[in-house]
Amino acid sequence: MKLLNNPFILSLLSGLLLTLSFPFTGSLTPLAFIAWVPLFLAASALKEARRAVLKIFLHSFIAFLLYNIGTTWWIWNSTEIGAILAFLVNSLLMSGAFTLGFALFRAPRFSNLHSKDLSLYIGLALVWVIFEFTHFRWELSWPWLTLGHVFSLQPSWVQWYEYTGVLGGTVWVLAVNILVTMMVRSKERNFKMLITIASALVVPVVISLFILSRVTLEDPKGKFQNVAIIQPNIDPYTEKFNQSSEVQLNRILSLASPYTQSGTLILGPETALQEVFSKSTFNQTQTSKELNQLVSMHDVRFLLGASTFEWFKESHSSASKPIPNMAGFVEYYNSSLYLSKKQTDVIHKSKLVLGVEKIPFSSMFPFLESLSIDNGGTSGSLGTETEPKVFKDGEKIYAPVVCYESIYGAFVGEQCNKGAELLCIITNDGWWGNTPGHLQHNQFAALRAIETRKYVVRSGNTGISSVWSPDGECQKQLAYGKVGVIAAKVPMLTGKTFYVKYGDYLGWVSLVALVSFFAVFKLTKKTK
Repeated sequence: MKLLNNPFILSLLSGLLLTLSFPFTGSLTPLAFIAWVPLFLAASALKEARRAVLKIFLHSFIAFLLYNIGTTWWIWNSTEIGAILAFLVNSLLMSGAFTLGFALFRAPRFSNLHSKDLSLYIGLALVWVIFEFTHFRWELSWPWLTLGHVFSLQPSWVQWYEYTGVLGGTVWVLAVNILVTMMVRSKERNFKMLITIASALVVPVVISLFILSRVTLEDPKGKFQNVAIIQPNIDPYTEKFNQSSEVQLNRILSLASPYTQSGTLILGPETALQEVFSKSTFNQTQTSKELNQLVSMHDVRFLLGASTFEWFKESHSSASKPIPNMAGFVEYYNSSLYLSKKQTDVIHKSKLVLGVEKIPFSSMFPFLESLSIDNGGTSGSLGTETEPKVFKDGEKIYAPVVCYESIYGAFVGEQCNKGAELLCIITNDGWWGNTPGHLQHNQFAALRAIETRKYVVRSGNTGISSVWSPDGECQKQLAYGKVGVIAAKVPMLTGKTFYVKYGDYLGWVSLVALVSFFAVFKLTKKTK
């Protein structure tokens, strides 16, 4: 037991428990409900120590560094430098948030809450939720390890994400951890505390199961979409940028050819089309000729990933690059192409991968662009859309969700606010190899389905390609490293969930609660 009084041991224990609870690096989901207890105990042990703030920063950094490396070590397969930066920067941000909560709440502020450091734990939890909320929105955004993602393997537990999004899962995790910490610190192991903890664990699950029993999986009007999900399995290191664009396009078309009944949506992965084009010149490309031939013959629809560019007379954004020896600027994009008999449309990816597709703060410090990581293709910051967009084709509306965008629930929710009836994730997870990375990414689709109550169809270049129903269950999937097609007939669902309408409001609620804590403290001080 003396070891558990050692902040260093407590930090290691929290990092280990967080790692083991996360999907596919342990997948022991219930451990999430005790993973923060050691860190909370360390905070209590250090709150009156000399240089307490510095010490809690160092100890929490140990926990979060272990958590980051233990759950996302697979980034190393793609880029060693990027992995080191991701581990260090995200751990520093996490420990910074934890330390801020500690600094604000370690002193007694509310006598009725300070018993066994309850105010400290609540303060730490509030600051953490605000941190995760902010981490979805700023230049260094990397929300992969949002605590609420831990339940992606247990969708039946969190059907209420249609009301809260993943931040609701974060609140649940932290609330139970606070109760367990209070019990551990209590000298009396009373029955009342055990009942409280059990209720905090069971009641949300019971509510979830009740909601699950009422989830609608089909549109009352019987609106469906036939989908052919292509998984070409093109190695991003040895094939994607070495083979001709024609060879890769032919592989996709040969896979799609048996599934060309009228109205079928053929879904291909991120950057499936290697012939780079601008929207205005697409019809002049060989790619256009090949695709349009199939479209005109069979009345199919294509939604495929593409690399595109646009010319500008003047700098359009921080991603605009001057054209050597010419007037004007060029901007490159990671895009989705939609093609049917009625229309051709392009939507650019908006949530970009740090270091590879986006250099943080480069708009203020342009020299940072030279630090971009080249994973094949164009390096440096890419251009983005100014807002989430959808493809509208007659009575059907599709949400193109490119790779990293599928981590942003509120972003996908905005696409649903614009009428999206089917979520179409296109990705290339082959950069990471056969590691937990592609498994985690695929599983997060379950949470987007629950939050929006929409079907999700997912095309991965090397896998996993899959189909998800609105209750977060995987209906079909094609394993990693396989060449093939998933054929499915999925309902197109209308309607907007509470979360779709209001997004990550729990972040704002937590901010208001944090400010209220201090407002009450100031008022009580003045009245004494």
